[in-house]
Amino acid sequence: MSTRRKSYQEVAEVIRDRIARGEWQPRSQLPSQAKMAKEFGVSGSTVSDAIADLRQRGYVWTLPHKGSYARPAEDWREESS
Repeated sequence: MSTRRKSYQEVAEVIRDRIARGEWQPRSQLPSQAKMAKEFGVSGSTVSDAIADLRQRGYVWTLPHKGSYARPAEDWREESS
């Protein structure tokens, strides 16, 4: 079970948690997708899908050829349970 590849949702939740805990401050640049792929042991496309999910939920924004950045908590769009 420990060798199972992480899905983009799992990667997105790790990134979201780091933003929520303040490990990555609002408006700070996230590590590159290549660096995160290596850290999480996933493909670059998995990280790209995770970032796209987080962008849709308001946790990050992306500037083409510049990278992704953490959004402030007031910009997050969480579904109410």
